[in-house]
Amino acid sequence: MAKTSHNLTDLQIRRWIAKGEPIAKSDGDGLTFTLSSAGTATWVLRYRTGNRRREVTLGNYPDFSLSDARIAARAMRASIDRGEDPAAQKQERKTRLMAEWTVRDLVEDYREKILKPENYGESTLYYRNADIDQIVLPRLGPRRVTSVTSIDIATLLKEINRTWLMTKRALTTISQIFDHACGMPLIPANPCTGIKLKALKGTRPKPRKRLMLQPDELRLLLTDIDFIGRENALAFRILLATCVRGIELAKARKEHLNLEAGTWWVPDSSVKTRSGFLVPLAPPVIEWFRELITLSGDSAYVLPARRADRIAKLGDTHVGRTTLWAAINRSFLRGDIDIRRFTPHDTRSTAKGHLRNFGISREISEIALNHKLKGMEGVYDVREEIPERRRALNIWADFIVECANGGAAPRPPSNVIPLRRLA
Repeated sequence: MAKTSHNLTDLQIRRWIAKGEPIAKSDGDGLTFTLSSAGTATWVLRYRTGNRRREVTLGNYPDFSLSDARIAARAMRASIDRGEDPAAQKQERKTRLMAEWTVRDLVEDYREKILKPENYGESTLYYRNADIDQIVLPRLGPRRVTSVTSIDIATLLKEINRTWLMTKRALTTISQIFDHACGMPLIPANPCTGIKLKALKGTRPKPRKRLMLQPDELRLLLTDIDFIGRENALAFRILLATCVRGIELAKARKEHLNLEAGTWWVPDSSVKTRSGFLVPLAPPVIEWFRELITLSGDSAYVLPARRADRIAKLGDTHVGRTTLWAAINRSFLRGDIDIRRFTPHDTRSTAKGHLRNFGISREISEIALNHKLKGMEGVYDVREEIPERRRALNIWADFIVECANGGAAPRPPSNVIPLRRLA
């Protein structure tokens, strides 16, 4: 083999790195120094095997110095002269190593690359991680990824003995993990493919019908709701009056409130759809927020965490997503609430029903719940501050106050102007 004439020096390399521009410079006989736009400096050996051009990465600079790269390239060129293919050998070693991956290794990679706040809402992250920690890792963690079959997944789903919907959620989580394995690729097909919950759990139960609390129920609930705690009572009133989801209120930060303007910005990170929105605040709601802010002290959150262990772990953070509903459920169990049992989503169906009864249009009642309008209305109406929504929520908040004061007779239709449908 002829002696190689070297073209590069350490000084040149350091200057290129300092400059930071992407480059590819040859040191001779296939050894190439590359610098990416991200600033990663790498040694690559380029060569031919038969009629094919190939390349193999030797290492990163400065961990792999210029002299190290030349020594490694010389040894690799000798193996190429003997008819070997270093790139193919490296890929084969990588494939063998990946074949040894366990489900625990796969989950770690999935969490690092996919299961991140920029890709999913907080509630989705919470439940995906819960399924992984409570179901996937304890039952499949030590198994090799390549050894897991559809029978293993079906058996797992039977043995966890969850409800139909919880089993469906677990299957979705496991399927997404193994989709990640297919994409790497570790396996040729997802073992969850073809698993039917109907075969495992029977026909899906009919969805529970949403509940609309009637005026007499609202009066019974709201006239003395402080039995769940003052902060919880204020939070419930705000939740009911603003039509937001529970997690959106739990994560509310003071910086996002403009009480003088009567607005509350709910950021993307708090929203199920990952699209922030502006909530107009009725005068009673503004006062409820003011009291919560006073009670919250120096916290950045309107509803700061109360449990010592949560504060010790997370510092200044918001209350847990289930705090309010745990308090309400305890009251039901104690017999403190003598109305129909309701769920968090029922506050939104209650608001929706009463808004429609007040004569407020379907479009505005949907906007009040932060539902996206369909068709051309949803495309072209991009307002953040929507006067029709503010008027509707003012009417609804006044009705809640009347209920809390023991009144609230049925109301005639309002004069809220509906949105016109576009042709």
